[in-house]
Amino acid sequence: MAEVIFSKYSNERSRSFAVRTDILKENDGRFVRKTALYPEGRAHVENLYRWYQELGRIYEAAPFVCNRCEKEEGSVRLEYLEGETLEEALDGLLEKGMKDLAAQRLREYLRKIELVYSRAAFTVTEEFQKVFGKVTEEELPGDLTCAPVTNIDMVCQNLVFTEVPTVLDYEWTFAFPVPCRYVLYRVIHYYVDTHSVRAVLKEVDFYREFGITEKERAVYERMEECFQKYITAGHVPMREMFAGMTPGIGTVQMVNGGQLQVFFSSGEGYREENSVLFPIEDGKVVCTAALPKGCTDVRLDPGEQPCAVHIKSLAFDGKAASLEGCTIDKGAMAGEWVYISRPDPNISLIPVPKGAKELQISFEIYGAGAELMERARILAKENTELKAKVKKQAHLIKEMRNTKVWKLYEKYRNLAERKK
Repeated sequence: MAEVIFSKYSNERSRSFAVRTDILKENDGRFVRKTALYPEGRAHVENLYRWYQELGRIYEAAPFVCNRCEKEEGSVRLEYLEGETLEEALDGLLEKGMKDLAAQRLREYLRKIELVYSRAAFTVTEEFQKVFGKVTEEELPGDLTCAPVTNIDMVCQNLVFTEVPTVLDYEWTFAFPVPCRYVLYRVIHYYVDTHSVRAVLKEVDFYREFGITEKERAVYERMEECFQKYITAGHVPMREMFAGMTPGIGTVQMVNGGQLQVFFSSGEGYREENSVLFPIEDGKVVCTAALPKGCTDVRLDPGEQPCAVHIKSLAFDGKAASLEGCTIDKGAMAGEWVYISRPDPNISLIPVPKGAKELQISFEIYGAGAELMERARILAKENTELKAKVKKQAHLIKEMRNTKVWKLYEKYRNLAERKK
């Protein structure tokens, strides 16, 4: 009988998309099962088998293959694959200072996506606007291409290197025209723009290289926001109900339930199997995580929704952790507080001191709407920048006071005051 060894609930989506993902152990192997949490989501899960078949045919141009999928009663069974992802491979090259080779590998992947999704001219449809917002053909270039079906989630972490590269996750596939360059935008954005260590690749300007202008990029950013709203449509978390009933008032409340997920990395990226979960109870999580041998950095995922995190304590073997240089996508720090305005929030690339054995965590986690957290994030960022500016000015004044000119001025001023 199969044994569940890991479960993840994607339950902050609308009921039509809420799923449970299980990793199960059976005999000497493992497999993945996706199950709808509500009856409204069965079609979404069952469609995975359809996408497995249809994408498999158009992926031959790359070539890619889809992660093997089989139908089960009320769920689908997916192959559990182990191997290096493109994200891990690129990160490894960047860590070795091989920026040009990393850029070339990413460029090759983007070119293959172009081959897959350049089957026909793109046109705007009602189904497209339902998911991606009221985008018109006038707002987009006239040379866009598409395919009969499009998996928009071709991000680097979803490609694993097997004999023929395998696309792991194709949950967000649509059977209507979607611009190929929007898929390219998502790949570039979610790799290059989300981690500070990858910032060196911004010099390459993949957007320009693949024909994505600033104006076009702004449209894709809007499409991405609409897509995220589409996923949660009809689902209102309890913490947001009060704000909805009292216009003009935003609420921040301690998260009740959910889990803090701690990922460990030895330079190979973050994987589900290299993580542990701790419950968030009454907005608090106090825990100690044993660090695997050779762990170089960790990522902390405080639940699945935009939040404010009060870091009461974060330490390795009792010594305060350094958060300088860590990455917080759509987030900002202000003292002991972190404000994150995106769903699936995380604090990544927290460096682990050499030889450290334990990570001690004491957090208070407050949930709020994305708009409120975005305002808090911007204010925190502005506050940090202002403090840095004031500190710099104070340093300049201190240096100026040590100059001969300043000392002569003070001597003259003192004499003038005595004469008075």
